[in-house]
Amino acid sequence: MNIYHYLQNKLWKYRWKRISKARKRGIHLKIPLKIPSAFITGSIGKTTTCRMLAFILDFSGFKVVLSTSQGTFIGNKVVRAGDSSNCKYASKLLLNRSAQAAVFELARGGLLDQGVVFDKSNVAAILNVHDNHLGLGGINTREQMADLKSLVVKSATEMAVLNADDPLCLKMHPDLHATHACLVSMSANNEAVQNHLNANGYAIFCDDASPAVINFYRGNELIGRLPAADIPATLDGNFRPAIVNAMFAIALAYGMGLDFEKIRIAICNFISDSENNPGRMNFFEDLPFKLLITNADGPIAAYDLARYVKNQKVAGKKILLFYAAGDRQDDFISSIGHVFASAFDEFICSDYTDLRDRAPMQIANLLKTGLLSSGIKDENITVAPTYQQALEIAFAKAQAGDFLVIESYYGLKNKELEKLLKKQPF
Repeated sequence: MNIYHYLQNKLWKYRWKRISKARKRGIHLKIPLKIPSAFITGSIGKTTTCRMLAFILDFSGFKVVLSTSQGTFIGNKVVRAGDSSNCKYASKLLLNRSAQAAVFELARGGLLDQGVVFDKSNVAAILNVHDNHLGLGGINTREQMADLKSLVVKSATEMAVLNADDPLCLKMHPDLHATHACLVSMSANNEAVQNHLNANGYAIFCDDASPAVINFYRGNELIGRLPAADIPATLDGNFRPAIVNAMFAIALAYGMGLDFEKIRIAICNFISDSENNPGRMNFFEDLPFKLLITNADGPIAAYDLARYVKNQKVAGKKILLFYAAGDRQDDFISSIGHVFASAFDEFICSDYTDLRDRAPMQIANLLKTGLLSSGIKDENITVAPTYQQALEIAFAKAQAGDFLVIESYYGLKNKELEKLLKKQPF
């Protein structure tokens, strides 16, 4: 560590200690944010949206600092691996003198613990409010969760981007401080979107054609149009969550002052692979079987993944390795198994690598309960004692022509994959 980085660390520790002490006394100190910035929150889809936006900014020539649940980054360089979706780790990135734009994922845990410690953001978005973290930290209802996450969009000064298909997100509209609001919808017929456009507001939405086309308007003025299938991350327009993530990223980038044509070219070059977005819809080619490594936190995310898998034609079986975080409620966990039941032929149920105060195999058995209640036969379900064993079982089961889907929060590193594949008979 050189003297500059040493002093950076000292300054960051001093600043954060001061903020923490002040917060305990009820004084909410703010860190000034002097570069173009975007904050993103929601229950699912935050990380991919952050990755898309950072890619667009980087593609447009900005040196981007990024913090997500995957880690912190300066450009393409990993600064810290692991969950960094809070103001504490985001703030450290601002000490880097090369930073020209900031994209920060702000998740529930960090908001509960720290709030929003920056004085503002240029743009901010809330993607959705679901049940993923209910029962934690005194947040027991979706309405309470929405109140907490509204802190993020209230920080925006120039544009706040809201999910018009989620009533709890839409309800935040009157309390925004931003100069502009942009509504996002998967339907051109969303009443709130139409009313907002009639008031000369911004909206980005999909038309009801198939395949879908993304339309970006202000009032009656078309800002830009883009077929969803032109965005690689949407998998030819067939993966709905990526379409939603892309619409948010496009709106945020536009709110930060980028030209739509530059945004269009950038998002059409973003690929959700193990380099750009590890653990999120990463396909691996050149194998006898089709391999997808992704994440699906909760029944809503599971539904979208299951719908995609059901539409895939394969010669062999569809096999799923999946888990759930231990701090979710029992019904929430078992419902994930219920949702996946209709999309796969064989299942490997596992605990998350971090048990989060659960007994070993408790999560895996709750997932199995969801499968059994949906009519899946016991002989088609394997409960693995550990996640590592679940991986070994999954790769041993996969044969030529099969489609293997592995749930992995951070994605599997190439060395891990190589090690597992070497054990296969092909």
